[in-house]
Amino acid sequence: MTLTSLARATATMMVVAVAATTLTVGPAAAVTTFTWQDIQGQFDNDPANGAVAWTWIWNGRPDGRFAMIEYEYYDGTFGTLGTTVGTSSSANVPKDIWRIRAGYRIPSGWIYSHWQY
Repeated sequence: MTLTSLARATATMMVVAVAATTLTVGPAAAVTTFTWQDIQGQFDNDPANGAVAWTWIWNGRPDGRFAMIEYEYYDGTFGTLGTTVGTSSSANVPKDIWRIRAGYRIPSGWIYSHWQY
């Protein structure tokens, strides 16, 4: 192997190693906040309060309906957090949150927003 071939092989290995480290997939951005139908929801996968993750809801619905956020963890399990009109609620959760959506109660069930990431 010539010195030029060795240099090319080394450079190629370094490019592959760098690409492998920069293409890893991690959790969602630290904070996701959204508003839907007078409901605000938020999650933070790096809350700086010692918890793994944190989630919050505020219910501003003018019709008095109970509201909640439903969140899904990266492992496929779910959690919920609800509140009455004019109040908010928050919770520290044990795992990073993948996505959340808001919903409110109607007589026949629930109406939900699209998932937020």
